[in-house]
Amino acid sequence: MFNPLKIKITALIILVLASAILFFVKIKVHKNENVKIESKQELSASSQLSTDALKKLIPAEIDSIMFRYGIKNDWIREISDKPVQEKTKKEKPKKEIKNPKQPEHKIIAASGVMWFNKEVSLPKDFPFAELDLDISIFLRSLNFDNITYEDPKTNNQAMNIYHSADSSKKILAKINFVYSDKIKRETADICIILDKIDNLSRSQLEKILNCTEKYSMILPDNIDKPDIQTLVIESKRDYLVRADIGTPEDITPEFKTDMNEKDWKTKVRSICYEYDKAGGVIMSNPKMQYKYENEIIDEFQKYNLKAFKDTILIKFNTNENDKKKIYDLFTNILKRTNSGNRSQIYLVNFSDDDFWNYVKEVHNLKKRGYKFFTFSELLKRRNKIIENPVQ
Repeated sequence: MFNPLKIKITALIILVLASAILFFVKIKVHKNENVKIESKQELSASSQLSTDALKKLIPAEIDSIMFRYGIKNDWIREISDKPVQEKTKKEKPKKEIKNPKQPEHKIIAASGVMWFNKEVSLPKDFPFAELDLDISIFLRSLNFDNITYEDPKTNNQAMNIYHSADSSKKILAKINFVYSDKIKRETADICIILDKIDNLSRSQLEKILNCTEKYSMILPDNIDKPDIQTLVIESKRDYLVRADIGTPEDITPEFKTDMNEKDWKTKVRSICYEYDKAGGVIMSNPKMQYKYENEIIDEFQKYNLKAFKDTILIKFNTNENDKKKIYDLFTNILKRTNSGNRSQIYLVNFSDDDFWNYVKEVHNLKKRGYKFFTFSELLKRRNKIIENPVQ
């Protein structure tokens, strides 16, 4: 026997489900339509620029892109490409007849005259492929495109720019990139050392340790979080040990001025054996016990672990958070580079958000030619430069 009530309930459920499906389908279609409309509006906005506006915008923006790669203004030379015009009799200007079918944003190119023609000098180690890609992306946003040719003998690059809608690919602008061994970008070798990583949660630290960026860290000595220290050591990341120098009234320092020679030398040997994989020991000396500090550093030299005064570090402290902190850090790096500091080691206190903002933005410095190293790598690099100053 059929139960009328069950049939009604079943029909109602089917009706509700069908309505829900139609509702979600409608929302998805509506979203897709909005995306299409936005894309068309963006395309329309860029294509409505006048020819004169594009002639100013494109070379200016390309220069801006090149500046972000550390290319200097005096490395860019404008080349006159305008043909010599023969003197002709003055004629009355013809009245312009607009074709109603012709779109207002059509690109007009005078025969034999290019919008611009540049020659750009590049250092020998310049990563041209990245620059070429960034310029191409910009040009496509305005419905332009480019073809780049490489000279197999010199590796010099010739870039031709044309309008995407032009099937004949008529050249509207040219940029010749010429490599030179007489110029260098203003760059520096950078090391970032993370401090106070025990403030991070275990899961946050694990993700940071798996990051492919190069950096070092201060090994935490928080007795309440022994697992954090183990996590860092087992990750095989480059880490440093901090050792403090203090006076008898201080509680926490590893080295105190009242320790007898045998005790502090035993302490040095113990640190070297316990942290034999460390990149070095950073000596903190707030009480300015310089004679004692030098004796300890000399003792470390007898083992496989070197000690360094903390003055080797640039202590970057700021109350700013998130992206502003990273902006300030990069500004500091650029200023020191412009002042001639080609090798910089920063001690930073990053939150989890700070670190990932740094990772997101650091490519801007890499574009300019900055190179990033661990502390161990940078010290080897410094020693190599001292041994071979010509290089």
